[in-house]
Amino acid sequence: MEFLLISGYTAICIAVFTILRIPLNRWTVPTASVGGLVLTFALIQLLNYYHPYSDTSRPYVTSAPAAPGITELVAEVPMTVEEHNLVAWFHQNNLLRLNNGSLVEVTFDSIPGQVFSGRVRMVMPTSNDGQALAQNSIFDPPPEASQPRIPVLINITDPRYSSYSSQVPGGSPAQATIYGEEFQHLAVVRKTLLRMSAWMNYLSLFS
Repeated sequence: MEFLLISGYTAICIAVFTILRIPLNRWTVPTASVGGLVLTFALIQLLNYYHPYSDTSRPYVTSAPAAPGITELVAEVPMTVEEHNLVAWFHQNNLLRLNNGSLVEVTFDSIPGQVFSGRVRMVMPTSNDGQALAQNSIFDPPPEASQPRIPVLINITDPRYSSYSSQVPGGSPAQATIYGEEFQHLAVVRKTLLRMSAWMNYLSLFS
């Protein structure tokens, strides 16, 4: 996301400098650079707080026990994760913005250019490091999630996803964004960045 923001800001600066014929010198270029760093940092912080983003999400297309043999937490943990659901791991400082029923958008690496809507089905009450769940639980984070994170169960409600769900392998990488109720104008930026990320998945075809 940071790369997309910086790239977009750079493109805007080039366009402004070209259209307004602003000279490139030791004053204008550093000013634009420092301004870009400040604006990008502030925007990232606001986006991450009000509209949390997870780059570690996985779909589960077949039913699987969430915590077999565990008598505690059963009332808090769904016993199965079914088709059209996925688990996303969010940073702990996003916890206050993770609410059941919140609007979500998801994009899959295996479905370039497509963004699907959904809703938060359940937020786990503890991070992955504090759960007394069975080994190889669906709420165990992927290896790339090095820091403790909060698992969130997401239900994809977008009817378009039915055409793709059978083609999405279990464990396929995905990205998810939860949209909060505050700072709605920033949601437009997050939506744009998520779609740019979805389009960038086409690039893997040439790797």
